[in-house]
Amino acid sequence: MAHLRKVLGNRIRNARIRLSLSQQQLAHEVGFSASQIVSQIEKGERDIKAWELVNLAKALRIDVSQLLSVEEPKPFAPVLWRKYPESNRELIEAEFLQRCEQYSLLEKLCDNVPREELPTRELDYATLTYEYAEALGEEIRRQFELGNRPASCLSGLLEEKYGVKIWYEDLAEGSAASTRDSFGAAILMNATEAPWRRNFNFAHEFFHLITWPSFSTVSLNEDQELWDEVEKRANAFASSLLLPSEELAEAFENRVKNDEIEYSDLIEIAREFYVSTEALLYRLLHLRLFQRETVEALLEDDEFRNLDKDVRLKDWWKPPEIPERFVRLAFVAYQKGKLSRARLAEYLNTSLIDLSNTLLEYGLDDSKNYQTSVRASRR
Repeated sequence: MAHLRKVLGNRIRNARIRLSLSQQQLAHEVGFSASQIVSQIEKGERDIKAWELVNLAKALRIDVSQLLSVEEPKPFAPVLWRKYPESNRELIEAEFLQRCEQYSLLEKLCDNVPREELPTRELDYATLTYEYAEALGEEIRRQFELGNRPASCLSGLLEEKYGVKIWYEDLAEGSAASTRDSFGAAILMNATEAPWRRNFNFAHEFFHLITWPSFSTVSLNEDQELWDEVEKRANAFASSLLLPSEELAEAFENRVKNDEIEYSDLIEIAREFYVSTEALLYRLLHLRLFQRETVEALLEDDEFRNLDKDVRLKDWWKPPEIPERFVRLAFVAYQKGKLSRARLAEYLNTSLIDLSNTLLEYGLDDSKNYQTSVRASRR
């Protein structure tokens, strides 16, 4: 028994350190009266009550089974950031990974595991050129049949067809992140960013998910200069993917009159491709449809900026706190009797009292039976 207490205590200690939490902070989150209790638990000097174990796992953003498993927990998947959040990075990453594990479990409970796995490409980052990144963006656009306006369907395709787990979080000044593990591929987005900026981040993180095997060949901590270059190539990929050269050139030339194009037309092109005007301008520069001084002048032009802001205000939308697909899967698992009502409430980040209203916000009524079936005719 003493050995088991030490093993459990050591796992709790490692999970706490991973989140950069002090013993006092963990004690406060769990509801312990003093930090000494956490110290005793981590040293294996104190038995843990069932409710304490549940609260510890919740505070540490892991499942109870990971603490009690006979085998040592596997290393956590790396999370690659486009821009780190200003604070609580470790907590955000841990919660993100935990939610991805829950998502994967729900897919299995509902027998709804995506049949197609997101393809991968292994690259040599040291020799990766802008030209190759752009060509890869065009190739992937065609392979995934994203059409002439890829931003309009990219996130939906990744989520529904390939089971990419997409989560939204208020990341303050942070931007998007991505990861791949046994649960599949996943993207974390900043819910406070404009939708058209999120679209570019989706494409940027898409590059990382596709080239994930390549990360084993480069140490992100040891070669920051190389990683900065990789990020630039990811932007080139995203730009090529979302703004196809032929289609963009056609949309641009159709609006040019007497070698000039109106501000409103530029903004409408950005809206049409559902990207930011900044991304559009730099893509036009790359395609030699604009001069650099023109792009720089537009980006500094208050009239252009304000018009862009006013016109696009109606395009703004904030994503739901929990992905709709995740909610649907959790509800189906509950209806099938594979998920308890208490666990359903936990997964949907609500209380048992508010659960019904939370479900209604997603168009689901737990007073109805969704499991009625009919015989399928197969010929």
